[in-house]
Amino acid sequence: MTPNSHRRHQAGRHLVVAEALLQGYPASIVGSWTHVKINRRLAAVQLAAQRSWRIADVNRTVTASIGLYVLVDVTYGRRDFYVIPGDELRRDLAERYPEFMSIVGGERPHNPTSRQAAIYPGQVEAWRNRWALFGEAAQPAEGDADA
Repeated sequence: MTPNSHRRHQAGRHLVVAEALLQGYPASIVGSWTHVKINRRLAAVQLAAQRSWRIADVNRTVTASIGLYVLVDVTYGRRDFYVIPGDELRRDLAERYPEFMSIVGGERPHNPTSRQAAIYPGQVEAWRNRWALFGEAAQPAEGDADA
């Protein structure tokens, strides 16, 4: 059976939790789709199964407030993790998207209303395996009863 995108994404969240545990941090799945909690910090997980992470709506991502993102790359059987502060990811997207739009003449050629963007591994290489970010100034996650 070939996994669908939901199953792949769920596998990505489980991989993140497993790697965080191996790095020595308490970790668990939160909710049903996007988040994990690592060392009491909430993080959003994005999975790349085909060479890049797809951002459905760059505007929504740029205005989000999540503190940390874990980008998981499982392309070609790899298991690479990129732990990125949310502010850094949002700043990068806010800079790159207008550059892309200027390259395509200010309007997406196939779907002018789309706000889709992509993040490629080379653009986030500096954040590869930065698990220590989960140990820095750990704040209680939203809704954490242990706080």
